[in-house]
Amino acid sequence: MNHPAAPPAARWQATFGPFFLSPDERLLQRDGVPVRLGGRALDLLVVLVENAGSVVSKKDLLARVWRDVVVDEGSLRFHMHAVRKALGDGVAGTRYIVNTANKGYTFVAGVERRTTAAEARTQALPHPGKALPSLGSVIVGREGDIEAIVANLLQRRLVSVVGAGGIGKTTVAIASIQAVAERFEHDVHFVDLAQVSALGSIQSAVAHAVGLQNGMDELSAIAAHLAERKALIVLDCCEHVISAAAELAEGLLRHCPQVHVLATSREALRVEGEFVYRLPPLAFPPPGEGASAAAALAYPAVRLFVERAAASGSGFELKDSDALLASQLCRELDGIALAIELAAGRIEALGLQAVTSHFDASARLRWHGRRTAVPRHQTLGATLDWSFHLLTEGEKRLLRRLSVFAGTFLLDAALGVCCFDVEPSEGIELLAGLVSKSLVNVDAGGATLRYGLLDTTKSYGGKRLEEQGEAQMLLDRFSQFYGDWAKQHAARPLPKDALEQVRLELPNLSAAMALHFRDEAPSAAAVELAASFCPLLLQLSMLKECARWAQAALARPPSEFVGSHAEVRLRGALGQSLMFVGGDGDEADSAFRRGIQVSEELGDPLATLHLLNGHALLLHREGRFTEALATARKAQALLPALHDPECHAIVDSLMGVALHLVGHVHEAMGHWQRVTAYGAGSSTDTTSRLGFDYHIRAMCGVARSLWLTGHYAEAVAVAEETIAKARDAGHVVTYCIALIWAGSVHVYQGNVRKIKEIVETVESVARQHSLTPYLSIASATRGQILVAEGRSAEGVGLIRRAVETLRTSRYEMVSTVFLTFMARGLSDLSLHDASLALCDEIAQRIETGGDHLRMPDLLTTRGHALSVSGRRDEARESYLSAIALARSQGVKPMQVRAAVALARLLIDMGRLDEVDALLRPHVIAAGDESSPDLVLARSLLG
Repeated sequence: MNHPAAPPAARWQATFGPFFLSPDERLLQRDGVPVRLGGRALDLLVVLVENAGSVVSKKDLLARVWRDVVVDEGSLRFHMHAVRKALGDGVAGTRYIVNTANKGYTFVAGVERRTTAAEARTQALPHPGKALPSLGSVIVGREGDIEAIVANLLQRRLVSVVGAGGIGKTTVAIASIQAVAERFEHDVHFVDLAQVSALGSIQSAVAHAVGLQNGMDELSAIAAHLAERKALIVLDCCEHVISAAAELAEGLLRHCPQVHVLATSREALRVEGEFVYRLPPLAFPPPGEGASAAAALAYPAVRLFVERAAASGSGFELKDSDALLASQLCRELDGIALAIELAAGRIEALGLQAVTSHFDASARLRWHGRRTAVPRHQTLGATLDWSFHLLTEGEKRLLRRLSVFAGTFLLDAALGVCCFDVEPSEGIELLAGLVSKSLVNVDAGGATLRYGLLDTTKSYGGKRLEEQGEAQMLLDRFSQFYGDWAKQHAARPLPKDALEQVRLELPNLSAAMALHFRDEAPSAAAVELAASFCPLLLQLSMLKECARWAQAALARPPSEFVGSHAEVRLRGALGQSLMFVGGDGDEADSAFRRGIQVSEELGDPLATLHLLNGHALLLHREGRFTEALATARKAQALLPALHDPECHAIVDSLMGVALHLVGHVHEAMGHWQRVTAYGAGSSTDTTSRLGFDYHIRAMCGVARSLWLTGHYAEAVAVAEETIAKARDAGHVVTYCIALIWAGSVHVYQGNVRKIKEIVETVESVARQHSLTPYLSIASATRGQILVAEGRSAEGVGLIRRAVETLRTSRYEMVSTVFLTFMARGLSDLSLHDASLALCDEIAQRIETGGDHLRMPDLLTTRGHALSVSGRRDEARESYLSAIALARSQGVKPMQVRAAVALARLLIDMGRLDEVDALLRPHVIAAGDESSPDLVLARSLLG
């Protein structure tokens, strides 16, 4: 018969709650009465208590308790149930053992352990007084905080853990003193100040805690009692008696040289020698992160939610399909531990979907938690009530008013919106008071301090604001303030650092917009705000939001708005945003045309130029290249009336694109070189007010032109530089333009690794910012790669689907490029008639639209289809036409590509004597330059 093999004798004894455990004596007692527990179950308890606070894996438990026996996890679960039943685990909210999903078990109660050979099991603790509180559940995500608190507690004599209500101050304090108790020889005393209200009461509570039995509770008596002891005094929940707690702590430090004090409070004690540790919320996934269970559980807030939900009896396990919901919930709860635990308690009854979707911050204030929790922690509302009632009247008023801010805010905004009835200096002091009491957060990460309220605090303050009847007045002040702010910042394109400030203000600006557009018919003030806000959204690449607000303002405008400068700004913003997100092409075209008409009527050449710039880009995207060139020339004609060098640079950038695509490569290069020269000497940001950087666009053109004129190595270098600059600029539309247009150099080069890298980046950026057409471009580019790799069937299918999608969204700018690759793929699949029919369709497209730059490559592809179908003479003529057209355009690589294809045809026809005369001039002209087609040309000559 096998007998339990106990873990090696550790010669220690432990107490936890009402229990006493002696491994050497194989004894467990509750209040001095032995508890019957089987051998294996007792061994499990010993191992868990020995490793209290740490997760012990199931594998380790099986190895320690069943050393010489092979058993399954069923035996472990059976005996663990016996341990929990003996301890009364879970009864009346008491927790001793927690099962961490997929990891193991943790003993979470506070343990007092003595390493001694044979002490009597009834021996008293080292010093008389109340036992330290235990933790009812495992601590999640606070390891670093506890380590920092312990380190500071050992080095300093007064540490204050400060933070918002419900954030977990008491929890980390208990864990910290358990970790450090042996360093103080267990002379550690926890004093809960929640129920005391004055200095005398505090002193009495401390006197009782440290074992002063003579009824004397004056500070002098306490100091004399502790004078020779190395003790740690914990003052928990000091905020409502902050002055008295500060006086006591300072007295203890002054008169008891070996005493250390750990305080928890919603504000610092502000006494000499105090080290303040501000406890942050639990980290939670930012928007877009935490899409899988593994990714979400990397954040402590989600881990706490899952652990508490599982412990509630719901059997909850986080699945990949629920990960984003759990991440969203923890984000909305601001990482506040109490809020997360309250939410987890509702999972069993309601499920994650309902808890996430059907409860706003106001409803969450009423959620109830454990019945045994202190009253201030039974609901979030009670927690905030506790803090609110400790404020001065001025602080209460300001906290209520600050609830109107939708996001973080600057000091000037707080003073302008909320402190209109007090002097600025008084308003600043009131705000500082709320910061010190952990009701207002401070973000010092930027150039200026920003302040903010947690969502639950904001909801609480909003309710109080309505009760005072001030809500409408504050909302009006808020919307007016941010209306003025938007007008001030939208006057001109902003540099990158100023745009970051706009990004931080977006929640407030959006809230102000919503307030202005509450009525069915927007007011003139609402339309003016939209006309200022939408250009800012364009610069931030927030295109869907831009289109939404522009459409709202233009739907039913007041009469005084029609024909105004505000209408011009909104028309341009609407056209630009719809163009990039793949919206209604007719609506975008109409927006630009109406904007141009009004700006011309107003005699505003600068606004007209920007609208013509945007309209030309729309025409390019729709494949109307000849019209785009005419529009660019109209913009060029405005320059004599504009004496701004930047306007000349914008037009040069536009002219370069228009000329390049119709096949005037050298003329386009001259325009782009002027832009890059301007950009190098300019100290201003070069982002057009219509949403993209014309300097980066010109650099893309330079890179392409360098390749097309035979400067291959330089082209690759400029393309890389352009993409890097666009990435660093932080403007996503500009970045996508650079990836696609400068990245086309890598397509010419045949660098498959680089092309795939670019495609993946475009997909990621486009998906994140709803730039729908760019997703199709990335897909079609993948099809190009497949065709080039010989996987023509897959490539043709991918290109066909992508081009159809692009056609639906009226993005035809690159259709002829992709369709030409598709024709090559069809030819490789021996579908020669289909390939040639497609070539005819593409040629008609080019003649109609005007993108003659693409014609030489089409003629070369057509020659290939003719050649492999046995129509060699026609193929030869197509190749010769490609060479002649590319030569007239000054496009060298297209000449080489067509010449190489023709040389192969001539070799097949046995006309070897013509090959040298055909290829050698191209090879000689290239010099040291190299490209995939030149490598083939040189090999054929060899």
